[in-house]
Amino acid sequence: MGFNELRDRIISEAEKTSREIIKEANIEANNILEEALLEAENIKSSGLRSIERDINMLRSQSLASIKLEMQKNILGEVQSILEELVSKASEEIINSPEYFSYLLEGISDLELKGDEEILLSRYDIQRFGDRLINEIRKLKGAINLTISEGEIKGGFILKGREFDINNSLEISLQNIRPEIEQMVWQIFREAEAECR
Repeated sequence: MGFNELRDRIISEAEKTSREIIKEANIEANNILEEALLEAENIKSSGLRSIERDINMLRSQSLASIKLEMQKNILGEVQSILEELVSKASEEIINSPEYFSYLLEGISDLELKGDEEILLSRYDIQRFGDRLINEIRKLKGAINLTISEGEIKGGFILKGREFDINNSLEISLQNIRPEIEQMVWQIFREAEAECR
């Protein structure tokens, strides 16, 4: 699964969830507004003009406070959903049939001198360790590489004497997350505008 497909899937899931959250928040806000308007009408009909002004002011303040609280809740929900989607996407990538090829191509496309250390997750070492080294040697010649366990979920880190290349799945997903967040918030704003 490519990063574009991953991004599109995350955005699609976030769009669906944000529309549901916005719809529920708008229903709740409309109910509160209707109650406040009904109360204001009752007071208005009793001729208490100064109380009506106070209620209108309180209603405006309450609605602003409710809207702010709803936005905080929505922000928390969106962040939680993004975390969950990124975690699921990470698992799907790691368990995809193309994952070995992704690792092999990512490492073999680099300039290797032969004294580098490849850090993989424990799970990836168990599944691909020897096979990965053998395939890299077929492509690059008889170079001396070692594989060690790194504290990553997927992808790889290549350590050389003069450089480190962090191509871990966490860093790759972290690098595209701002773009995904921006798209999700755009979807959220569009969904919010549609629900009004």
